[in-house]
Amino acid sequence: MENLRAIPGFEGHYGMNSAGEVYRLSTVDHRGHKRNERSLRASMHGRGYLYVRLSLHGERKMYSLNTLIRKTFPEATTLLSVVS
Repeated sequence: MENLRAIPGFEGHYGMNSAGEVYRLSTVDHRGHKRNERSLRASMHGRGYLYVRLSLHGERKMYSLNTLIRKTFPEATTLLSVVS
């Protein structure tokens, strides 16, 4: 969990490191419950690309890890894929 950067559009809720690991940051939800920091598991979708589901204000959406890496680390050039 070193060198986490906030994911643009999800500042204060989700972070990502340069290895492509996405973390939910510690927050308090709308009901007052504390949510601890934890790693999110990516799943393979479609043509071998990795996706992760993020939610903000009760709205969930799937995002490609490659898209999140490009937004969070614009200097990165490596894309992630799974070869079967």
